[in-house]
Amino acid sequence: MIWRLFINPITIFILKSPLHYLLSHFFIVLHVEGKKTRKKYFIPVSFFEHKKGLLSCVTDKPNIWWRNLTDVEEIKILFKGKEVCSKINIEADDFEYIFPKLNALFTHSRIDGFFGQVGYKNGKPIKEDAEGAAKRMVLIELDFSES
Repeated sequence: MIWRLFINPITIFILKSPLHYLLSHFFIVLHVEGKKTRKKYFIPVSFFEHKKGLLSCVTDKPNIWWRNLTDVEEIKILFKGKEVCSKINIEADDFEYIFPKLNALFTHSRIDGFFGQVGYKNGKPIKEDAEGAAKRMVLIELDFSES
């Protein structure tokens, strides 16, 4: 509740402002439209950039907002102060596909590891914790490399 009412709006405000550089190396904003209501939502998420224009981010399966993206081929995102169109792929079930990308995200960001309930040993995610997270989380892949 505190995230939705307090933290997310502040994060979005900063990311949309000229001060975006304070947070834009860690967060992007997904522009999500409700399937039934057509209501627009702005969802800040952390990300890992595998290579220029190829991003991965995650959310917990119980968070229902990601279901609005399952039939969508493109989405607008706010990336480093600029709005761009991106291809999108949602993967919720294929553990073999999700795990290596999620593990890379956890290796890159201890914040994501914290939210994924992943511990660290010698600076690396604990494999069993990362495997458990990969079973509980949804992978969101974004590709705007051709833009």
